[in-house]
Amino acid sequence: MRRLLLTLFCVSLLSTTALAQGDHNDGGAILVGYAVVTASPNFPPGFPYPTTTGGVVVFETMGFRFEVPALRAGVLPATLTTRTVLFATSGIRLSRNVGVAITNPESTDAVVTMTLRRASGEVTSSKTITIASRHQVSQFISELFADVPEVPVDFDGTLTITSDTPVAIVALRFQGANFSTIPISSLSPTRPLPVLAEGIGGRDAVLLPQFVADGGWASEIVVLNHGSLPVRVRIDLFKQDGTPLTTKLNHQSGSTFGTVVVPSGGTVVYSPRHANGDSDF
Repeated sequence: MRRLLLTLFCVSLLSTTALAQGDHNDGGAILVGYAVVTASPNFPPGFPYPTTTGGVVVFETMGFRFEVPALRAGVLPATLTTRTVLFATSGIRLSRNVGVAITNPESTDAVVTMTLRRASGEVTSSKTITIASRHQVSQFISELFADVPEVPVDFDGTLTITSDTPVAIVALRFQGANFSTIPISSLSPTRPLPVLAEGIGGRDAVLLPQFVADGGWASEIVVLNHGSLPVRVRIDLFKQDGTPLTTKLNHQSGSTFGTVVVPSGGTVVYSPRHANGDSDF
Protein backbone atom coordinates (compact mmCIF):
# COMPACT_ATOMS: atom_id res chain seq x y z
CA MET A 1 0.00 0.00 0.00
CA ARG A 2 2.88 2.35 0.75
CA ARG A 3 4.05 2.07 -2.88
CA LEU A 4 0.77 3.41 -4.28
CA LEU A 5 0.62 6.16 -1.66
CA LEU A 6 4.08 7.32 -2.74
CA THR A 7 3.11 7.21 -6.42
CA LEU A 8 -0.02 9.26 -5.85
CA PHE A 9 1.97 11.76 -3.82
CA CYS A 10 4.61 12.25 -6.54
CA VAL A 11 2.00 12.76 -9.27
CA SER A 12 0.05 15.27 -7.21
CA LEU A 13 3.16 17.14 -6.15
CA LEU A 14 3.92 17.88 -9.80
CA SER A 15 0.36 18.82 -10.78
CA THR A 16 -1.12 20.56 -7.74
CA THR A 17 -0.44 23.92 -6.20
CA ALA A 18 0.87 23.51 -2.67
CA LEU A 19 -1.80 23.80 -0.01
CA ALA A 20 -1.45 25.82 3.15
CA GLN A 21 0.87 23.86 5.41
CA GLY A 22 -0.14 24.33 9.01
CA ASP A 23 0.35 20.91 10.62
CA HIS A 24 1.00 19.20 7.26
CA ASN A 25 4.45 18.18 6.07
CA ASP A 26 3.49 17.64 2.44
CA GLY A 27 7.08 17.42 1.24
CA GLY A 28 8.04 14.82 3.85
CA ALA A 29 7.82 11.05 3.88
CA ILE A 30 4.45 9.40 4.34
CA LEU A 31 4.12 8.18 7.92
CA VAL A 32 2.20 4.90 8.20
CA GLY A 33 1.16 3.02 11.32
CA TYR A 34 -1.80 2.54 13.64
CA ALA A 35 -3.61 4.34 16.45
CA VAL A 36 -4.95 3.28 19.84
CA VAL A 37 -7.70 5.33 21.49
CA THR A 38 -8.08 4.64 25.22
CA ALA A 39 -11.01 5.87 27.31
CA SER A 40 -11.38 5.73 31.07
CA PRO A 41 -13.97 7.04 33.58
CA ASN A 42 -13.31 10.59 34.73
CA PHE A 43 -13.67 9.89 38.43
CA PRO A 44 -11.24 9.55 41.33
CA PRO A 45 -10.56 6.08 42.81
CA GLY A 46 -13.41 4.82 44.95
CA PHE A 47 -16.03 6.98 43.25
CA PRO A 48 -19.34 5.02 43.27
CA TYR A 49 -19.86 4.90 39.52
CA PRO A 50 -19.27 2.16 36.92
CA THR A 51 -15.63 1.39 36.15
CA THR A 52 -16.25 1.10 32.39
CA THR A 53 -16.92 4.02 30.10
CA GLY A 54 -19.67 2.70 27.82
CA GLY A 55 -21.12 5.17 25.33
CA VAL A 56 -17.85 6.00 23.53
CA VAL A 57 -17.78 5.87 19.72
CA VAL A 58 -14.53 6.25 17.77
CA PHE A 59 -13.97 6.51 14.03
CA GLU A 60 -11.27 7.74 11.68
CA THR A 61 -11.36 9.61 8.37
CA MET A 62 -8.33 8.92 6.19
CA GLY A 63 -7.74 11.14 3.19
CA PHE A 64 -5.53 12.05 0.25
CA ARG A 65 -5.47 15.82 0.61
CA PHE A 66 -3.86 16.83 -2.68
CA GLU A 67 -7.24 16.36 -4.30
CA VAL A 68 -9.66 19.21 -3.60
CA PRO A 69 -11.84 18.32 -1.84
CA ALA A 70 -9.66 15.62 -0.30
CA LEU A 71 -10.37 12.03 -1.30
CA ARG A 72 -11.39 10.26 1.87
CA ALA A 73 -12.82 7.17 3.50
CA GLY A 74 -14.29 6.56 6.93
CA VAL A 75 -12.57 3.83 8.94
CA LEU A 76 -14.11 2.15 11.99
CA PRO A 77 -12.13 0.52 14.82
CA ALA A 78 -11.13 -3.05 14.08
CA THR A 79 -12.46 -6.17 15.76
CA LEU A 80 -9.71 -8.39 17.09
CA THR A 81 -10.12 -11.71 15.36
CA THR A 82 -8.29 -14.91 14.53
CA ARG A 83 -10.18 -15.57 11.30
CA THR A 84 -11.78 -13.14 8.83
CA VAL A 85 -12.81 -12.90 5.20
CA LEU A 86 -13.01 -9.93 2.83
CA PHE A 87 -13.46 -9.10 -0.84
CA ALA A 88 -10.24 -9.18 -2.85
CA THR A 89 -9.58 -7.61 -6.24
CA SER A 90 -6.50 -6.72 -8.24
CA GLY A 91 -6.24 -5.55 -11.85
CA ILE A 92 -3.72 -3.53 -13.82
CA ARG A 93 -6.07 -2.68 -16.73
CA LEU A 94 -8.59 -0.84 -14.53
CA SER A 95 -6.13 0.20 -11.78
CA ARG A 96 -8.00 -1.80 -9.17
CA ASN A 97 -6.56 -3.09 -5.92
CA VAL A 98 -7.44 -3.74 -2.30
CA GLY A 99 -5.09 -2.55 0.41
CA VAL A 100 -5.01 -4.56 3.63
CA ALA A 101 -3.54 -3.42 6.96
CA ILE A 102 -2.99 -6.04 9.67
CA THR A 103 -1.93 -4.97 13.15
CA ASN A 104 -0.76 -7.37 15.86
CA PRO A 105 -1.40 -5.72 19.26
CA GLU A 106 -0.49 -8.82 21.25
CA SER A 107 2.73 -9.44 23.19
CA THR A 108 3.63 -12.45 21.00
CA ASP A 109 4.27 -12.76 17.27
CA ALA A 110 1.33 -13.66 15.05
CA VAL A 111 1.57 -16.34 12.37
CA VAL A 112 -0.90 -15.22 9.69
CA THR A 113 -2.08 -17.38 6.79
CA MET A 114 -3.72 -15.66 3.81
CA THR A 115 -5.79 -17.66 1.32
CA LEU A 116 -7.07 -16.29 -2.00
CA ARG A 117 -10.16 -17.78 -3.61
CA ARG A 118 -11.58 -17.00 -7.03
CA ALA A 119 -15.18 -15.86 -7.42
CA SER A 120 -16.03 -19.54 -7.99
CA GLY A 121 -14.73 -20.40 -4.50
CA GLU A 122 -11.70 -22.26 -5.88
CA VAL A 123 -8.50 -21.74 -3.89
CA THR A 124 -5.95 -19.87 -6.00
CA SER A 125 -3.07 -19.63 -3.57
CA SER A 126 -2.10 -19.44 0.06
CA LYS A 127 0.85 -17.97 1.90
CA THR A 128 1.93 -17.45 5.51
CA ILE A 129 3.67 -14.45 7.05
CA THR A 130 4.75 -13.60 10.59
CA ILE A 131 3.81 -10.25 12.11
CA ALA A 132 5.92 -9.38 15.11
CA SER A 133 4.41 -8.24 18.40
CA ARG A 134 3.02 -4.67 18.23
CA HIS A 135 3.90 -4.48 14.50
CA GLN A 136 1.74 -3.69 11.48
CA VAL A 137 1.83 -4.85 7.85
CA SER A 138 0.13 -2.70 5.19
CA GLN A 139 0.16 -3.84 1.54
CA PHE A 140 -1.99 -4.30 -1.53
CA ILE A 141 -3.29 -7.69 -2.60
CA SER A 142 -0.96 -7.49 -5.60
CA GLU A 143 2.01 -6.88 -3.28
CA LEU A 144 1.08 -9.53 -0.73
CA PHE A 145 0.96 -12.18 -3.45
CA ALA A 146 3.60 -10.76 -5.80
CA ASP A 147 5.76 -13.85 -5.24
CA VAL A 148 2.91 -16.27 -5.99
CA PRO A 149 2.81 -17.08 -9.74
CA GLU A 150 -0.63 -18.70 -9.54
CA VAL A 151 -2.34 -15.35 -8.87
CA PRO A 152 -3.74 -13.94 -12.15
CA VAL A 153 -3.09 -10.37 -13.25
CA ASP A 154 -6.81 -9.54 -13.05
CA PHE A 155 -8.42 -11.12 -10.02
CA ASP A 156 -11.75 -10.96 -8.21
CA GLY A 157 -12.55 -13.20 -5.27
CA THR A 158 -12.05 -13.36 -1.52
CA LEU A 159 -9.17 -13.22 0.92
CA THR A 160 -9.40 -15.29 4.10
CA ILE A 161 -6.99 -14.31 6.88
CA THR A 162 -6.31 -16.77 9.72
CA SER A 163 -4.01 -15.98 12.65
CA ASP A 164 -2.85 -17.98 15.65
CA THR A 165 -3.25 -14.87 17.81
CA PRO A 166 -5.86 -12.09 17.53
CA VAL A 167 -5.09 -9.35 14.99
CA ALA A 168 -6.83 -6.17 13.83
CA ILE A 169 -7.58 -5.75 10.13
CA VAL A 170 -8.84 -2.97 7.87
CA ALA A 171 -9.23 -3.02 4.07
CA LEU A 172 -9.54 -0.23 1.51
CA ARG A 173 -10.66 -0.72 -2.08
CA PHE A 174 -8.77 1.42 -4.60
CA GLN A 175 -9.45 2.35 -8.21
CA GLY A 176 -6.74 4.75 -9.24
CA ALA A 177 -6.63 7.48 -6.61
CA ASN A 178 -10.18 6.83 -5.38
CA PHE A 179 -10.67 4.53 -2.40
CA SER A 180 -13.35 3.39 0.02
CA THR A 181 -13.67 1.14 3.05
CA ILE A 182 -14.99 -2.37 2.46
CA PRO A 183 -16.64 -4.66 5.04
CA ILE A 184 -14.70 -7.35 6.86
CA SER A 185 -16.49 -10.40 8.27
CA SER A 186 -15.00 -11.89 11.42
CA LEU A 187 -15.41 -15.68 11.57
CA SER A 188 -14.17 -16.06 15.14
CA PRO A 189 -15.24 -14.78 18.57
CA THR A 190 -14.12 -11.21 19.19
CA ARG A 191 -11.34 -10.48 21.67
CA PRO A 192 -10.76 -7.38 23.82
CA LEU A 193 -7.78 -5.19 23.06
CA PRO A 194 -4.86 -6.09 25.35
CA VAL A 195 -2.99 -3.54 27.44
CA LEU A 196 -0.08 -2.35 25.28
CA ALA A 197 1.53 -0.20 28.00
CA GLU A 198 0.47 1.61 31.14
CA GLY A 199 -2.58 3.69 30.25
CA ILE A 200 -2.74 2.35 26.67
CA GLY A 201 -5.25 -0.26 25.56
CA GLY A 202 -7.44 -2.53 27.63
CA ARG A 203 -11.17 -3.18 27.62
CA ASP A 204 -12.16 0.47 27.07
CA ALA A 205 -9.76 1.04 24.16
CA VAL A 206 -10.07 0.61 20.42
CA LEU A 207 -7.50 0.10 17.69
CA LEU A 208 -7.49 1.82 14.30
CA PRO A 209 -5.27 -0.48 12.18
CA GLN A 210 -4.22 2.16 9.63
CA PHE A 211 -3.08 5.71 10.40
CA VAL A 212 -1.35 7.97 7.87
CA ALA A 213 0.20 11.42 8.07
CA ASP A 214 2.28 13.76 5.90
CA GLY A 215 3.30 13.36 2.29
CA GLY A 216 -0.14 14.52 1.12
CA TRP A 217 -2.06 12.15 3.41
CA ALA A 218 -3.89 12.78 6.68
CA SER A 219 -5.95 10.98 9.31
CA GLU A 220 -8.59 12.53 11.54
CA ILE A 221 -9.79 10.76 14.70
CA VAL A 222 -13.21 11.57 16.17
CA VAL A 223 -14.39 10.47 19.63
CA LEU A 224 -18.04 10.84 20.65
CA ASN A 225 -19.30 10.31 24.18
CA HIS A 226 -23.02 9.51 24.13
CA GLY A 227 -22.90 8.08 27.66
CA SER A 228 -24.32 9.78 30.73
CA LEU A 229 -20.90 10.33 32.36
CA PRO A 230 -17.74 12.19 31.27
CA VAL A 231 -14.71 10.17 30.15
CA ARG A 232 -10.98 10.75 29.79
CA VAL A 233 -9.56 9.96 26.37
CA ARG A 234 -5.99 9.63 25.10
CA ILE A 235 -4.72 8.84 21.60
CA ASP A 236 -1.44 7.00 20.99
CA LEU A 237 0.14 6.68 17.55
CA PHE A 238 2.57 3.92 16.52
CA LYS A 239 4.73 3.27 13.48
CA GLN A 240 4.61 -0.06 11.68
CA ASP A 241 7.44 -1.34 13.89
CA GLY A 242 5.53 -0.47 17.07
CA THR A 243 7.65 2.55 18.01
CA PRO A 244 5.99 5.95 18.61
CA LEU A 245 4.82 7.81 15.49
CA THR A 246 5.30 11.55 15.93
CA THR A 247 3.20 13.97 13.92
CA LYS A 248 1.10 17.12 14.38
CA LEU A 249 -2.58 17.07 15.32
CA ASN A 250 -4.54 20.16 16.39
CA HIS A 251 -1.30 22.19 16.17
CA GLN A 252 0.36 19.89 18.73
CA SER A 253 3.36 17.71 17.95
CA GLY A 254 3.72 14.30 19.56
CA SER A 255 2.86 10.62 19.48
CA THR A 256 0.45 10.82 22.45
CA PHE A 257 -2.47 13.23 22.53
CA GLY A 258 -4.56 13.72 25.67
CA THR A 259 -5.66 13.15 28.24
CA VAL A 260 -8.83 15.07 27.30
CA VAL A 261 -12.06 14.99 29.28
CA VAL A 262 -15.04 14.50 26.95
CA PRO A 263 -18.29 15.50 28.68
CA SER A 264 -21.51 13.54 28.34
CA GLY A 265 -22.85 14.25 24.86
CA GLY A 266 -19.53 15.79 23.87
CA THR A 267 -17.06 15.23 21.04
CA VAL A 268 -13.32 15.61 20.56
CA VAL A 269 -11.68 15.77 17.12
CA TYR A 270 -7.95 15.34 16.42
CA SER A 271 -6.63 16.06 12.94
CA PRO A 272 -3.79 17.93 11.22
CA ARG A 273 -4.90 21.53 10.80
CA HIS A 274 -4.24 24.22 8.25
CA ALA A 275 -2.63 27.46 9.38
CA ASN A 276 -6.14 28.90 9.88
CA GLY A 277 -7.17 25.97 12.08
CA ASP A 278 -9.34 24.15 9.52
CA SER A 279 -9.19 20.43 8.80
CA ASP A 280 -9.30 18.80 5.34
CA PHE A 281 -12.30 16.83 6.55
